[in-house]
Amino acid sequence: MKSGAERSVLAFVNSDYADTPYDKWAADAGVQPHLLVSEAMFPQYRHIPGAVSVPGYLQGGDAERTALDLAARMPPSAVIARMESDLLRAARLRELLGVPGQDYASTLAFRDKVHMKTLVRQSGLEVPEFAPIRVAFDLFGFVREHGYPVVVKPALGSGSTGTQVLRSPADLARLLTEGLPEHAEVERFVEGQMYVVDGLVVAGEPVAAFASRYLNDCLSFHDGIYLGSAQLTRDHPLTDRLIGYARKVLDALPTPECATFHLEVFHTPDDRLVLCEIGSRTGGALTAPAIRAATGFNLDEQWFRAQVAPQTLTDARIHGVAPGQSAGWVVFYPERGTLAALPEAPPPFVVEERLRGTVGTAYQGGVKSAHYLAAYVLTGADDQEVERRAQDLAQWYAAGVRWTGRHGEDDHAALN
Repeated sequence: MKSGAERSVLAFVNSDYADTPYDKWAADAGVQPHLLVSEAMFPQYRHIPGAVSVPGYLQGGDAERTALDLAARMPPSAVIARMESDLLRAARLRELLGVPGQDYASTLAFRDKVHMKTLVRQSGLEVPEFAPIRVAFDLFGFVREHGYPVVVKPALGSGSTGTQVLRSPADLARLLTEGLPEHAEVERFVEGQMYVVDGLVVAGEPVAAFASRYLNDCLSFHDGIYLGSAQLTRDHPLTDRLIGYARKVLDALPTPECATFHLEVFHTPDDRLVLCEIGSRTGGALTAPAIRAATGFNLDEQWFRAQVAPQTLTDARIHGVAPGQSAGWVVFYPERGTLAALPEAPPPFVVEERLRGTVGTAYQGGVKSAHYLAAYVLTGADDQEVERRAQDLAQWYAAGVRWTGRHGEDDHAALN
């Protein structure tokens, strides 16, 4: 067994430094970080001695080759991956190196939406009618049997990329002209409010869980509408039920010993809970910062510690946020045009601001729910107040953001 000073952790990194300051967490845990960082994110990590910029991060094999070279020189005690697109390769690397952590079979069950829904349905929980699409006839047959609307999405996708709602034969014709997503699945459209449960699994058990609801929906980026989320307090009538449901879904899947999880579930008008999907990773946008604003619990840091230094974990089980202490987040997406100005001085209920947009840059609209232009964490007494403040924030943002090109020199781009 290596001493603490000699232990190392290898991480695939394609997230903002504000979300994953691995050097700080590793120092506190007594391990040496080796970070394989995408070129886009590397400027935020260049100050870390163990950080390496990887060209073609998501394809081409450079990240994998570099990981194997680093592991040969300093075998890691843990392999870390936070982003959805990194989970499968991190799992395979653990198996190759004999490092503990989530294996490939478990990761695939949380990544492949067809496999996931099959397992969850076998456990007795309700999922939408669904089917894999291998050829166009599969989609025709599903629509003929179930009718419109249906949802088509990549089975291994993330961030709602490639997800489309088909409401008519014209929508179907357009999709087939554009081309089906690779490894696609189709499912019946479910009417209802989308709720979310985020949390942390340690020793195979959820030790922290937080329920929230979306403001607007995950396809908002298609239409230039903001996406947001509001945490439910413990006294909300759905909090216990949602967290209990999340436990059942985790029991239905080969849940690893340690992982964060992000569950999306529909609450239908007739009071049913129907699975949308679940990932073995932290929720996107500013999910973790909003949880931290409401509770002081740093979800990603505790996840990191659970894998590299379990003895340093916070000794507490957390079940939702306390009454009167809700928080949430709002993200705004690019328009089609050139960004001329971003608003300044957000309202006092905003406790964190992240600006990714660069004035003078031309954008082509929203391409993925995670690719936002500006994001804000806001607080409120409960989810209702957070929602009202999100609407106020959207009005403030629309009054301050300016675009040129598509809308004309003096027009404001109304993103709310």
